[in-house]
Amino acid sequence: MKNVITALLLCISIGASAQTMGNPMPNVSTEENPLQTINNTPGLCAIFRTWGFIGDSLCSGEMESRDENGKLGHHDMYEYSWGQFLCRACGAEGENFSRGGQTAKGWIADDTKRGWAYCKMNPKQAYIVAMGVNDYTRRKRNNLKCGSLDTDVDLKDYNNNAPTYAGYMAGIIQRLQSIQPKAKIFVVTRPQTDKGNNAYDEFNEVVRGLARMFSNVYVIDLFKHAPLYDADFQDRYYVGGHLNAMGYEYTARVFMTYIDWIIRNNYKEFKEVAFIGTKLHYTPDNELKKKKYHHHGHAKDTHK
Repeated sequence: MKNVITALLLCISIGASAQTMGNPMPNVSTEENPLQTINNTPGLCAIFRTWGFIGDSLCSGEMESRDENGKLGHHDMYEYSWGQFLCRACGAEGENFSRGGQTAKGWIADDTKRGWAYCKMNPKQAYIVAMGVNDYTRRKRNNLKCGSLDTDVDLKDYNNNAPTYAGYMAGIIQRLQSIQPKAKIFVVTRPQTDKGNNAYDEFNEVVRGLARMFSNVYVIDLFKHAPLYDADFQDRYYVGGHLNAMGYEYTARVFMTYIDWIIRNNYKEFKEVAFIGTKLHYTPDNELKKKKYHHHGHAKDTHK
Protein backbone atom coordinates (compact mmCIF):
# COMPACT_ATOMS: atom_id res chain seq x y z
CA MET A 1 0.00 0.00 0.00
CA LYS A 2 2.85 2.32 0.89
CA ASN A 3 4.45 1.71 -2.52
CA VAL A 4 1.15 2.45 -4.29
CA ILE A 5 0.76 5.78 -2.47
CA THR A 6 4.38 6.69 -3.21
CA ALA A 7 3.91 5.91 -6.90
CA LEU A 8 0.68 7.93 -6.98
CA LEU A 9 2.34 10.92 -5.36
CA LEU A 10 5.21 10.66 -7.84
CA CYS A 11 2.81 10.71 -10.78
CA ILE A 12 1.01 13.73 -9.36
CA SER A 13 4.34 15.49 -8.82
CA ILE A 14 5.52 14.77 -12.37
CA GLY A 15 2.20 15.92 -13.79
CA ALA A 16 2.31 19.14 -11.79
CA SER A 17 5.87 19.80 -12.89
CA ALA A 18 5.01 19.22 -16.53
CA GLN A 19 2.03 21.54 -16.21
CA THR A 20 4.18 24.22 -14.58
CA MET A 21 7.00 23.97 -17.11
CA GLY A 22 4.73 23.70 -20.12
CA ASN A 23 5.89 22.71 -23.56
CA PRO A 24 9.15 24.60 -24.19
CA MET A 25 8.26 24.93 -27.86
CA PRO A 26 4.45 24.80 -28.07
CA ASN A 27 2.64 24.14 -31.31
CA VAL A 28 2.06 27.74 -32.32
CA SER A 29 -0.88 26.92 -34.58
CA THR A 30 -3.02 26.24 -31.49
CA GLU A 31 -2.61 29.82 -30.25
CA GLU A 32 -3.01 32.24 -33.11
CA ASN A 33 -3.54 35.09 -30.66
CA PRO A 34 -0.18 35.81 -28.97
CA LEU A 35 -2.03 37.44 -26.06
CA GLN A 36 -4.61 34.75 -25.46
CA THR A 37 -3.07 34.34 -22.00
CA ILE A 38 -0.98 37.12 -20.44
CA ASN A 39 2.06 35.59 -18.76
CA ASN A 40 3.31 36.64 -15.35
CA THR A 41 6.88 35.65 -16.23
CA PRO A 42 9.12 37.01 -19.01
CA GLY A 43 9.60 33.67 -20.75
CA LEU A 44 12.02 33.86 -23.67
CA CYS A 45 11.90 37.65 -23.56
CA ALA A 46 14.59 37.23 -20.90
CA ILE A 47 17.23 36.13 -23.44
CA PHE A 48 18.06 39.79 -24.11
CA ARG A 49 20.45 41.46 -21.69
CA THR A 50 20.28 45.06 -23.00
CA TRP A 51 17.22 46.98 -24.17
CA GLY A 52 16.43 50.36 -25.69
CA PHE A 53 12.91 51.84 -25.54
CA ILE A 54 11.87 54.49 -28.04
CA GLY A 55 8.60 56.38 -27.94
CA ASP A 56 6.40 59.09 -26.46
CA SER A 57 4.71 59.66 -23.09
CA LEU A 58 3.17 56.18 -23.05
CA CYS A 59 6.74 54.84 -23.27
CA SER A 60 8.34 57.25 -20.82
CA GLY A 61 6.12 56.28 -17.88
CA GLU A 62 4.37 59.63 -17.93
CA MET A 63 1.90 60.20 -15.10
CA GLU A 64 -0.87 62.79 -15.09
CA SER A 65 -1.65 64.87 -12.01
CA ARG A 66 -4.36 67.47 -11.31
CA ASP A 67 -4.35 69.92 -8.41
CA GLU A 68 -7.26 71.40 -6.48
CA ASN A 69 -7.71 74.13 -9.09
CA GLY A 70 -7.92 71.65 -11.94
CA LYS A 71 -4.45 72.41 -13.28
CA LEU A 72 -2.96 69.40 -15.04
CA GLY A 73 0.61 68.24 -14.67
CA HIS A 74 2.49 65.70 -16.78
CA HIS A 75 5.50 63.92 -15.36
CA ASP A 76 7.89 61.50 -17.08
CA MET A 77 8.44 58.91 -14.34
CA TYR A 78 10.81 56.54 -16.09
CA GLU A 79 11.12 54.15 -13.16
CA TYR A 80 7.42 53.36 -13.69
CA SER A 81 7.65 52.91 -17.47
CA TRP A 82 6.76 49.51 -18.94
CA GLY A 83 10.35 49.33 -20.16
CA GLN A 84 11.71 49.39 -16.63
CA PHE A 85 9.12 46.90 -15.42
CA LEU A 86 10.21 44.64 -18.28
CA CYS A 87 13.90 44.99 -17.42
CA ARG A 88 13.31 44.29 -13.74
CA ALA A 89 11.34 41.15 -14.61
CA CYS A 90 14.05 39.94 -17.01
CA GLY A 91 17.03 40.98 -14.91
CA ALA A 92 18.20 43.01 -17.92
CA GLU A 93 19.56 46.52 -18.39
CA GLY A 94 17.57 49.09 -20.32
CA GLU A 95 17.65 52.74 -21.38
CA ASN A 96 14.59 54.80 -22.11
CA PHE A 97 15.01 57.03 -25.16
CA SER A 98 11.57 58.61 -24.95
CA ARG A 99 9.74 61.60 -23.53
CA GLY A 100 6.27 63.07 -23.38
CA GLY A 101 5.06 64.65 -26.61
CA GLN A 102 7.64 62.93 -28.79
CA THR A 103 7.10 62.17 -32.48
CA ALA A 104 9.09 60.08 -34.94
CA LYS A 105 10.44 63.22 -36.61
CA GLY A 106 11.20 64.82 -33.24
CA TRP A 107 13.05 61.76 -31.96
CA ILE A 108 15.42 61.76 -34.93
CA ALA A 109 16.29 65.43 -34.34
CA ASP A 110 16.35 65.17 -30.51
CA ASP A 111 19.88 65.94 -29.28
CA THR A 112 19.12 65.13 -25.62
CA LYS A 113 19.72 61.80 -23.89
CA ARG A 114 16.14 60.85 -24.84
CA GLY A 115 16.71 61.04 -28.61
CA TRP A 116 18.81 59.65 -31.44
CA ALA A 117 21.90 61.74 -30.60
CA TYR A 118 22.40 59.82 -27.35
CA CYS A 119 20.84 56.53 -28.46
CA LYS A 120 23.43 56.06 -31.20
CA MET A 121 26.22 56.06 -28.63
CA ASN A 122 24.70 53.16 -26.69
CA PRO A 123 23.80 50.21 -29.00
CA LYS A 124 21.53 47.54 -27.52
CA GLN A 125 20.68 43.95 -28.31
CA ALA A 126 16.98 44.72 -28.64
CA TYR A 127 14.66 47.71 -29.02
CA ILE A 128 10.96 48.38 -28.68
CA VAL A 129 9.70 51.27 -30.80
CA ALA A 130 6.28 52.54 -29.70
CA MET A 131 5.70 55.78 -31.57
CA GLY A 132 2.77 57.30 -33.39
CA VAL A 133 0.17 58.79 -31.04
CA ASN A 134 1.46 62.35 -31.31
CA ASP A 135 2.37 61.90 -34.98
CA TYR A 136 -1.28 61.16 -35.67
CA THR A 137 -3.00 63.62 -33.32
CA ARG A 138 -0.78 66.51 -34.46
CA ARG A 139 -0.65 65.57 -38.14
CA LYS A 140 -2.71 68.58 -39.27
CA ARG A 141 -0.83 71.04 -37.06
CA ASN A 142 2.52 69.67 -38.27
CA ASN A 143 1.31 69.14 -41.84
CA LEU A 144 2.36 65.50 -41.57
CA LYS A 145 1.16 62.89 -44.04
CA CYS A 146 1.23 59.19 -43.27
CA GLY A 147 2.97 58.40 -46.54
CA SER A 148 3.98 55.02 -47.89
CA LEU A 149 6.95 52.75 -47.24
CA ASP A 150 6.94 51.86 -50.93
CA THR A 151 7.72 55.39 -52.06
CA ASP A 152 9.09 57.28 -49.05
CA VAL A 153 12.11 55.20 -48.05
CA ASP A 154 15.63 55.24 -49.49
CA LEU A 155 17.12 51.96 -48.32
CA LYS A 156 20.63 53.14 -49.19
CA ASP A 157 20.50 56.48 -47.35
CA TYR A 158 17.91 57.27 -44.68
CA ASN A 159 18.71 60.98 -45.02
CA ASN A 160 16.80 60.89 -48.30
CA ASN A 161 13.59 59.51 -46.79
CA ALA A 162 10.47 61.56 -47.40
CA PRO A 163 9.19 63.79 -44.53
CA THR A 164 6.23 61.50 -43.77
CA TYR A 165 5.36 59.20 -40.89
CA ALA A 166 6.47 56.27 -43.05
CA GLY A 167 9.74 57.98 -43.92
CA TYR A 168 10.50 58.91 -40.32
CA MET A 169 9.59 55.50 -38.85
CA ALA A 170 11.69 53.70 -41.43
CA GLY A 171 14.46 56.18 -40.65
CA ILE A 172 14.39 55.15 -37.00
CA ILE A 173 14.78 51.48 -37.95
CA GLN A 174 17.58 52.31 -40.40
CA ARG A 175 19.43 54.34 -37.79
CA LEU A 176 19.18 51.58 -35.19
CA GLN A 177 20.43 49.02 -37.67
CA SER A 178 23.33 51.29 -38.62
CA ILE A 179 24.69 51.08 -35.06
CA GLN A 180 23.62 47.50 -34.29
CA PRO A 181 22.95 45.59 -37.55
CA LYS A 182 21.72 42.39 -35.89
CA ALA A 183 19.64 43.98 -33.12
CA LYS A 184 16.11 42.65 -32.76
CA ILE A 185 13.58 45.46 -33.10
CA PHE A 186 9.94 45.22 -32.01
CA VAL A 187 7.51 47.84 -33.34
CA VAL A 188 4.11 48.45 -31.74
CA THR A 189 0.70 49.28 -33.23
CA ARG A 190 -1.82 51.42 -31.38
CA PRO A 191 -4.50 49.37 -29.55
CA GLN A 192 -8.25 49.59 -30.05
CA THR A 193 -10.49 51.65 -27.80
CA ASP A 194 -14.26 51.57 -27.34
CA LYS A 195 -14.40 54.99 -28.98
CA GLY A 196 -13.18 53.46 -32.20
CA ASN A 197 -9.86 54.46 -33.69
CA ASN A 198 -9.98 53.12 -37.21
CA ALA A 199 -8.46 56.43 -38.21
CA TYR A 200 -5.16 54.96 -37.00
CA ASP A 201 -5.38 52.12 -39.51
CA GLU A 202 -3.13 53.84 -42.03
CA PHE A 203 -0.50 54.57 -39.39
CA ASN A 204 -0.74 51.06 -37.95
CA GLU A 205 -0.25 49.59 -41.39
CA VAL A 206 3.02 51.50 -41.73
CA VAL A 207 4.18 49.88 -38.49
CA ARG A 208 3.28 46.42 -39.80
CA GLY A 209 5.03 47.18 -43.07
CA LEU A 210 8.32 47.85 -41.28
CA ALA A 211 8.57 44.14 -40.46
CA ARG A 212 8.10 43.28 -44.12
CA MET A 213 10.65 45.82 -45.29
CA PHE A 214 13.46 45.18 -42.81
CA SER A 215 15.05 42.03 -41.43
CA ASN A 216 15.13 41.54 -37.65
CA VAL A 217 11.99 43.67 -37.20
CA TYR A 218 8.87 42.17 -35.59
CA VAL A 219 5.38 43.55 -34.92
CA ILE A 220 3.70 43.67 -31.52
CA ASP A 221 0.22 44.14 -32.96
CA LEU A 222 -1.81 45.51 -30.07
CA PHE A 223 -4.58 46.62 -32.43
CA LYS A 224 -5.25 43.04 -33.55
CA HIS A 225 -4.51 41.08 -30.39
CA ALA A 226 -4.53 43.20 -27.22
CA PRO A 227 -7.61 43.46 -24.99
CA LEU A 228 -9.93 46.33 -25.86
CA TYR A 229 -8.87 49.54 -24.13
CA ASP A 230 -12.47 50.28 -23.20
CA ALA A 231 -13.96 52.25 -20.31
CA ASP A 232 -13.47 49.39 -17.83
CA PHE A 233 -9.84 48.98 -18.88
CA GLN A 234 -9.17 52.69 -18.55
CA ASP A 235 -10.95 52.88 -15.21
CA ARG A 236 -8.49 50.34 -13.86
CA TYR A 237 -5.26 51.17 -15.64
CA TYR A 238 -5.45 54.92 -16.40
CA VAL A 239 -5.31 58.19 -14.49
CA GLY A 240 -6.50 60.92 -16.83
CA GLY A 241 -5.12 60.37 -20.30
CA HIS A 242 -2.12 58.24 -19.28
CA LEU A 243 -1.49 54.85 -17.75
CA ASN A 244 -1.06 54.53 -14.01
CA ALA A 245 1.55 52.33 -12.29
CA MET A 246 -0.65 49.24 -12.66
CA GLY A 247 -1.18 50.03 -16.33
CA TYR A 248 2.52 50.28 -17.08
CA GLU A 249 3.21 47.04 -15.22
CA TYR A 250 0.42 45.31 -17.15
CA THR A 251 1.78 46.65 -20.44
CA ALA A 252 5.20 45.21 -19.61
CA ARG A 253 3.62 41.77 -19.17
CA VAL A 254 1.74 42.19 -22.47
CA PHE A 255 4.99 42.97 -24.28
CA MET A 256 6.92 40.13 -22.62
CA THR A 257 4.15 37.67 -23.49
CA TYR A 258 4.03 38.83 -27.11
CA ILE A 259 7.82 38.79 -27.53
CA ASP A 260 8.00 35.32 -25.98
CA TRP A 261 5.43 34.18 -28.57
CA ILE A 262 7.37 35.80 -31.41
CA ILE A 263 10.59 34.06 -30.38
CA ARG A 264 8.89 30.67 -30.05
CA ASN A 265 7.45 31.09 -33.55
CA ASN A 266 10.74 32.23 -35.08
CA TYR A 267 13.28 30.49 -32.85
CA LYS A 268 15.86 30.01 -35.62
CA GLU A 269 16.15 33.80 -35.93
CA PHE A 270 16.99 34.15 -32.23
CA LYS A 271 19.55 31.37 -31.78
CA GLU A 272 22.49 33.79 -31.81
CA VAL A 273 21.06 36.59 -29.67
CA ALA A 274 24.03 36.28 -27.30
CA PHE A 275 26.36 37.31 -30.16
CA ILE A 276 24.55 40.58 -30.97
CA GLY A 277 27.02 43.42 -30.61
CA THR A 278 30.05 41.11 -30.89
CA LYS A 279 32.10 39.78 -33.81
CA LEU A 280 31.08 36.24 -32.97
CA HIS A 281 28.79 34.04 -35.05
CA TYR A 282 28.18 30.35 -35.71
CA THR A 283 28.80 29.19 -39.29
CA PRO A 284 26.34 26.41 -40.28
CA ASP A 285 27.68 23.08 -41.55
CA ASN A 286 26.42 23.64 -45.10
CA GLU A 287 28.36 26.92 -45.37
CA LEU A 288 31.50 25.29 -44.03
CA LYS A 289 31.20 22.59 -46.70
CA LYS A 290 30.82 25.25 -49.40
CA LYS A 291 33.96 27.04 -48.21
CA LYS A 292 35.92 23.78 -48.11
CA TYR A 293 34.70 22.91 -51.62
CA HIS A 294 35.71 26.30 -53.04
CA HIS A 295 39.05 26.16 -51.24
CA HIS A 296 39.91 22.72 -52.62
CA GLY A 297 38.66 23.63 -56.08
CA HIS A 298 40.83 26.74 -56.12
CA ALA A 299 43.82 24.71 -54.89
CA LYS A 300 43.40 22.22 -57.74
CA ASP A 301 43.21 25.02 -60.30
CA THR A 302 46.48 26.54 -59.08
CA HIS A 303 48.29 23.21 -59.54
CA LYS A 304 47.29 22.84 -63.19
